[in-house]
Amino acid sequence: MVIEDCDKIDIARILIERIDGVFMQARVSTLALANAVLERWATDAPEKGEGRCQIRIIFEDGFQYHSHIGITRSQKRISLAKLVRQQLVALTSPGIRRHRKKADSVTVSLPLLPLPLSAEAMLARYDI
Repeated sequence: MVIEDCDKIDIARILIERIDGVFMQARVSTLALANAVLERWATDAPEKGEGRCQIRIIFEDGFQYHSHIGITRSQKRISLAKLVRQQLVALTSPGIRRHRKKADSVTVSLPLLPLPLSAEAMLARYDI
């Protein structure tokens, strides 16, 4: 599949929810705002172990990316874009997949595109 050199499809919204027993939810429109929310929540993560968050990124064309991530108190800088790129590469690269955390799960919903798309094609098409 050849992706033409054109503008990338923007994020419509990002929904973030703590799923580790702490009730916190956020709805933001940019990766920078999502990073700020996750960094703020990391300060409330358990002293030992990690807090768990569910992430749902919805793009303007309906593409949806669902993931779970862990946050720890020791994290000072969080880059959701970097994490998503790493997860996409792991999802489409069998050699890397075995190194993912057991609790990580990723779901990709592509209503308008033929499956499967490679991580490179997704990253080329969507503004992540």
